[in-house]
Amino acid sequence: MNDRESSKSATALFSTLYERAKELSCLYKVEEILSNFNLSLEEVFRRVIKVLPPGWQFPEACQVRILYGSEVYASPDFEETPHVQGADIRVHDTVLGRIFVSYRKPTPEADSGPFLKGEVKLIQTIAERLGHFILHQRLRQMFEEMSEERRTSAEAKESWRIALDLLRNTDQNLFLRISRQMINYLGWRGVTEARALIQRHGEGREGEGLFGEANWPQEKESLDRFFRLSEETFKIASANLTDEEILGRIQKWINEDRSGSAVKTLENVYASLSDVLNSMRRYKHLMPEGVQLPRSKADSVRVALIRRFFTEQLEYINIAKKYVDLEDFFDLSERIVFLPDSHGKLGGKSAGLFIASRVLKQATRRVKAIGTVKKPKTWYVTSDGIMAFVQYNNLEEVIEQKYKDLAEIRQEYPHLVQVFKNCTFPQEIVKGLSVALDDFGEVPLIVRSSSLLEDRLGTAFAG
Repeated sequence: MNDRESSKSATALFSTLYERAKELSCLYKVEEILSNFNLSLEEVFRRVIKVLPPGWQFPEACQVRILYGSEVYASPDFEETPHVQGADIRVHDTVLGRIFVSYRKPTPEADSGPFLKGEVKLIQTIAERLGHFILHQRLRQMFEEMSEERRTSAEAKESWRIALDLLRNTDQNLFLRISRQMINYLGWRGVTEARALIQRHGEGREGEGLFGEANWPQEKESLDRFFRLSEETFKIASANLTDEEILGRIQKWINEDRSGSAVKTLENVYASLSDVLNSMRRYKHLMPEGVQLPRSKADSVRVALIRRFFTEQLEYINIAKKYVDLEDFFDLSERIVFLPDSHGKLGGKSAGLFIASRVLKQATRRVKAIGTVKKPKTWYVTSDGIMAFVQYNNLEEVIEQKYKDLAEIRQEYPHLVQVFKNCTFPQEIVKGLSVALDDFGEVPLIVRSSSLLEDRLGTAFAG
């Protein structure tokens, strides 16, 4: 690589890092706005519109518009142009609005029209966060109205009905899910009427119940029947539970539902690493607000994350799930170097070190001396990082080396060494490694290779 090519490469890297820094700064500003739940929705939209343009490649030509129901919010002097990108604002599966970012004038072509790949992801993330904020505002309004009802009429019974009415009017899917959870809860409690309702709801032809021998196809039922069943469900609940129990259950299930979109991705062992980490951050953001997963769901997520980050080995998973908590993955997730579309794992040494540290952590409660054993600060490069390096530098022919004669390999080796020395890493990897070096500071480093086949169960730390 000559000086001119080297200079171009350095300029391109600086430009990429600069744009990425702008995108992150924009996202942090949006998060800061959305963390203030005292703001009205109108004020949130106006502030978001103001902070978005500096996050895009050409802020001086950038403008923003948000559609929400029949309302329209836009940058000053907004004008329609063909240079636009957008993303839906959703609450659960319902589209409530859409956010647009556009340029007032033509700009150079990029990854997606005039927009960078990072900008496409950024607007989708912001739309998703706006959806979470809207849901939180609705739920908060619901609980405030419930509290107000209790203050103005302390003797009023079944104040939880206010919550159900609000849900039925604002989020019918959530209303029906809570109704299903309530009838199942009553059935598990041994309430005879609830079990009869479950049986009756599952009946097909006369005399052939849900648990009978017949296997007849059933017709699709209307939503009206589901709403009638919901009414019956809560009549049974009212007769068998206290108002406080019913209200507590509704609040619990609403909180669990808030974490649903994040948990759905965490349970997908085939999701990209970028999507998994984003979902982990969303769930971590919800935890201080009292959002907790039921034990069965938390166990499912833990096993999925063990599989996603480390291995599919059942022996490893069966041991790891005894020692690993969801919170253990949060620190891990902040120290991974990867490409945006990475589907790689963290390798055998990482898996061994991770589970060993968790075992020692629990053992410390019994043997205090173990507390002097420390796990070194560690950053991880995903297992598909080497293939990304090979593809980025067009080195696919290197894979053929293992099929050549030993004499050929020895003859070509000196040239191969120089080829590798003159290669570069993908820019996202360079950025990740730079952050890692800053985190380590001025200390000695140990760099270890690893693979998915290394350090398998029974040969821990063999490498």
